[in-house]
Amino acid sequence: MTIHPAIDYRFIVAASLLLSLWLTLLDPLINRDAIIYLRTAEAYLQDGLIASFSVFDRPFLPVIVALAHTLTGLSLLHAGLLLTAVFYAVLSVSFVSIVQLLGGDRRVQLFAAIIILSHPMIAYSRDAIMRDPPYWAFSLLAFRALLLYIREPVFRYQFYWFATIGIASAFRFEGLFFVLLAPLAVLAAAGENRWKLAAKLLVLPAAAIVALTVTVLLYQTVWSPGAQLFSEVGAYIQKLMVYRTTFSEISRATGEALLVFTARDDAAIAALAGLAAILIINIGNAITPVYVITLWWGWKNKLLTIISRPEHILVIGHLLIGLLYLALFTLINRFMLERYSHIVTIFIALYLPFILASAWDKKGVTVAKFIAATIIVGMTIDVLGHTASRKVYIRDAAQWVEANTAATATLTSNSKYIAYFSHRPFNWDLPRATTFNVADLENKPQLWRDSDNLAVHVDFEEIEQWRDFVEKNSLSELRIFDGGGHGTVFVMQNSASQ
Repeated sequence: MTIHPAIDYRFIVAASLLLSLWLTLLDPLINRDAIIYLRTAEAYLQDGLIASFSVFDRPFLPVIVALAHTLTGLSLLHAGLLLTAVFYAVLSVSFVSIVQLLGGDRRVQLFAAIIILSHPMIAYSRDAIMRDPPYWAFSLLAFRALLLYIREPVFRYQFYWFATIGIASAFRFEGLFFVLLAPLAVLAAAGENRWKLAAKLLVLPAAAIVALTVTVLLYQTVWSPGAQLFSEVGAYIQKLMVYRTTFSEISRATGEALLVFTARDDAAIAALAGLAAILIINIGNAITPVYVITLWWGWKNKLLTIISRPEHILVIGHLLIGLLYLALFTLINRFMLERYSHIVTIFIALYLPFILASAWDKKGVTVAKFIAATIIVGMTIDVLGHTASRKVYIRDAAQWVEANTAATATLTSNSKYIAYFSHRPFNWDLPRATTFNVADLENKPQLWRDSDNLAVHVDFEEIEQWRDFVEKNSLSELRIFDGGGHGTVFVMQNSASQ
């Protein structure tokens, strides 16, 4: 296969960083998950690595944020946003580089750069602090290493894959699916000595997994008896172990709710169909309906023949690994979010530059060329016009609480943003400390009785219930921040705690 010259990656990096800056400036509010990462970073800076596990049991990103904060002097928030921008730049360059290795010329690479920069579902996390962007970036770097490995099976590419997929797994543990199963994709894609090439890939990961397992067991049993690392990962494994019983209960409940008479014998099929529908819908939305149609059109018109069979098999193998993880997650947890599907979105998006470039290469002004231009322009406008101004009222509420309440005044809030950025004493250890609704306030007075102030986000349908709650208790209104149809933040003083 001919490897065409690469386009100048410096322009991709610059465009990616500028896009991240633009979207960050548009959004007045950091994402909710960022709060736990910032708190974990604070725990690491104050008391070390082990203390960070007590806040969040996979603290790799928070530790890096803390180190960036120390090295740059930036606040933890801005250090995290800077790292996110850097990870997105790595993701963008990696994506274009892979398209080049798959046989894309400069025009195809240009389409690849536009697609990875303008894909709306992927770009919307640029103004957030999340583990996903580095996970995507290093997963792509690992895939790139495998492309090089099946062409030239030398140790440096083997180690390159191990290092990058290991880093990806440190950000999100589902990377372990690729660690364990990617060698099978190599087995299917490689030519001669395929068994040897696949087996060699497993040596370093197997040694690392054994070493990590032994270290964790020694820590939990010898060095710090009773402590538990990676508790959430263990919880997923436990759910998987007892899933047969859980699924029987789900099937029975599904049958009772949806089916009658002998149709209840098929309750398991109905439950699986419902979960599969959730998975398919979320993956389709993550890819976006426009790109789903584009992929179908490209496949129908055989526009992907430029990609060699081994490399095509490697891409399909990684798509299947991602789908396997998503299917297991949906089965165990009975829900799916679009952003969880983005690792599949990114791998399948590798085909899009070839399809759009083929449409663009048609002579003259054609319908295909017009559609390709419309898709690219539409996606770009969608991303650049993204705004989260509806969140301004939550930011304003946090700033008002910080400026107008005593520094020692304790706070209850169901907004993580307000709880963290108001810089007021807050009991993060209290169950449902930031996830309660108005009904919880009535049923669980321990959430708020001892707090000096409350800053409660109330949805439109809860307004009447909130008014009844305020009347029944010794609360006095300090300020209201109206978010229109998105809800209202009521800042109240608890006279009973004075």
